[in-house]
Amino acid sequence: MINEGWGLPVAIYLFLGGLAAAAYYIGVTADIVSKGRFSNLARLGSYIVVVPIALGLLMLLLDLGKPLKFWHLMIQNGPLNDGLIFRPSSAMSLGVWLLNGFSLFCGLVYPLLWLAHDRKIPGIFGKDSFRQLIGIMGLPFAVMVAVYTGVLLSVTTQPIWADTPLLPVLFVISATSTGLAAISLALLFFRNDDAEAMLRLERGDRILIILELAVVAVLFIWLLFSPAAGGPVRDLLIGRYAVFFWIGFIIPGLLLPLYVQLYIKRNRGLVLKNLAITSSLLVLVGGFYLRYIMILAAG
Repeated sequence: MINEGWGLPVAIYLFLGGLAAAAYYIGVTADIVSKGRFSNLARLGSYIVVVPIALGLLMLLLDLGKPLKFWHLMIQNGPLNDGLIFRPSSAMSLGVWLLNGFSLFCGLVYPLLWLAHDRKIPGIFGKDSFRQLIGIMGLPFAVMVAVYTGVLLSVTTQPIWADTPLLPVLFVISATSTGLAAISLALLFFRNDDAEAMLRLERGDRILIILELAVVAVLFIWLLFSPAAGGPVRDLLIGRYAVFFWIGFIIPGLLLPLYVQLYIKRNRGLVLKNLAITSSLLVLVGGFYLRYIMILAAG
């Protein structure tokens, strides 16, 4: 059941959780597929996970009002003396357990292995195969967290999102795009010499933006013909939330970054670092507003 008080903290939590999960699985996958050639993406992705997941959990605690309620979601009947019990039938309980696993494994252990590698700590430095194995073991947590951020709204009692299976798809694509944008920013600021990796990230982001536009179009066409969702969707497209939808999400989060990416592609010989930074920042803004307007529409 969706909390009628959901608002900005939960939107931030969904945004940061998806970004952190995507940054992790993008980096680990790039490292494995390239056989270590793009290991910098895994390094940057692992470091990126730490701050967003910590802030996201903080937003979740703020929304709950009392930090101890966080633990109540993990137990069977509510009292803490019932013990910690996994309840897959509860979306919130499942989400808390997933976040715990993701935070511990992907937000702590894996980044620490990279930090130990960077600091050349004896016994860990040079153990690339072991680090990759740990990275692979964390992939299911990262993917499930990215999917969960969309499923959470789909399983609510609000008919607008319960009527379509496309919302989790949209959230995963958006999360992956924001994860790419975050890694791109880190690459531009800390490893601007890695031109090949940057090209791959830009190409991937263009594809994701086009996919996201297509899914958004199909999603809203679908919902416009739903008796229960037609009104809220019209609120998003032309009503009280239209400014958030168009000025917060569609134009700055999808259309402008796509235009900038295509411009960069056509003018590869120019120094376009500032434009690349702008494109990534716009993607992040759009990713946040996507989640915010979805919560507003379901309120």
